[in-house]
Amino acid sequence: MTQRAETPTGHAAGTASLPPPYPLPTATGTRAGPAPAGPAPAGPPAIDVRGLSKRYGRRTVVNDLDLRIPVGAVAGFIGPNGAGKTTTLRMLLGLVRPTTGQGTVLGHPLTDPAGYLPRTGALIENPALYPRLSARRNLEALTILAGRDPAWVDAVLDEVGLAERADDEARSYSLGMKQRLAIAAALLGDPDLLILDEPTNGLDPMGIRLMRDLIRGLAARDGRRRTVLVSSHLLAEVEQICDWIIVVDRGELAYQGPPERLLSAGAPRVTLRPEHARDVGRLADLAAGLGLAVERDGDQLVGLLDPPPAPSADGPDGPAEPMWAALAGLNRAAHAHGITLVEIAPGRVTLEERYTGLVAAAADGARRTGDAS
Repeated sequence: MTQRAETPTGHAAGTASLPPPYPLPTATGTRAGPAPAGPAPAGPPAIDVRGLSKRYGRRTVVNDLDLRIPVGAVAGFIGPNGAGKTTTLRMLLGLVRPTTGQGTVLGHPLTDPAGYLPRTGALIENPALYPRLSARRNLEALTILAGRDPAWVDAVLDEVGLAERADDEARSYSLGMKQRLAIAAALLGDPDLLILDEPTNGLDPMGIRLMRDLIRGLAARDGRRRTVLVSSHLLAEVEQICDWIIVVDRGELAYQGPPERLLSAGAPRVTLRPEHARDVGRLADLAAGLGLAVERDGDQLVGLLDPPPAPSADGPDGPAEPMWAALAGLNRAAHAHGITLVEIAPGRVTLEERYTGLVAAAADGARRTGDAS
């Protein structure tokens, strides 16, 4: 009996071109090693593009974007829905022609994707799989289409944690397993650059955790470093796994660089808790009078010192002297009004708080520009 031919479901996953075969993995594997410890400091960037724009008629989706991602970085690409993230990734992969832009990807001109796509793996949108074929057969089909050696299949299945389910049909997989299979397809040939568009989209908390652990380990490869560019709307996950952050809003760059620099900039975070919950309202009024922008969170207040303290020798890991002075002043004012504080805790600002501030500032700037025109 002849087996019915199938077409894959989904949109895009796997290799980004049809390159020649790559060296096979050794008996001990090619990717064993610790989790990424940060981007490599030397050498040209993996991605170095300037003035990247995309316009559809009068609508500008990406506007004059500059990207500079170090080799070996795990780069988080974040921004609101409609900010131009997927369009940017598609331009980097040669799937969408930029309106303007120049630069290099893996040392090859942006205008010549055929030069760098053989060393690039990608997952864009939904995984494209043959549902009635096993994971192994799906990957073997891709190696035939891409001219790669099938010996890669077992190596990538093991890397993404699907070796024990390799012979099960893809239609029996959970969404998280399908996402991991799609990443396995992108890993065929051991690419130097891996681009993942919302790989945690639709996953449950356990699936997100497994994906986070997988992405964290993808940059380490037997003495070489793979660059991973991942777009996501889960800011807590980005903060845990990424050592480079790119924030875009309305198609424009809002921030680019190490997350530590973003998190240490501006006003520090503080938590204030009175002995009695009934005093939270009065404490908020006192804090506001001393320049603390606070919000109620249960029986405590959280907020940012405003204005931010000047830099001090304490560095980004310790609070500066002006912050302690402001908190001491609040403690004295609270005591004078009969309020006992049982907790005054300066803390680390989260990526979500910084991101929200960046996007709000960009929106305010856009509104002011519109009002002036």
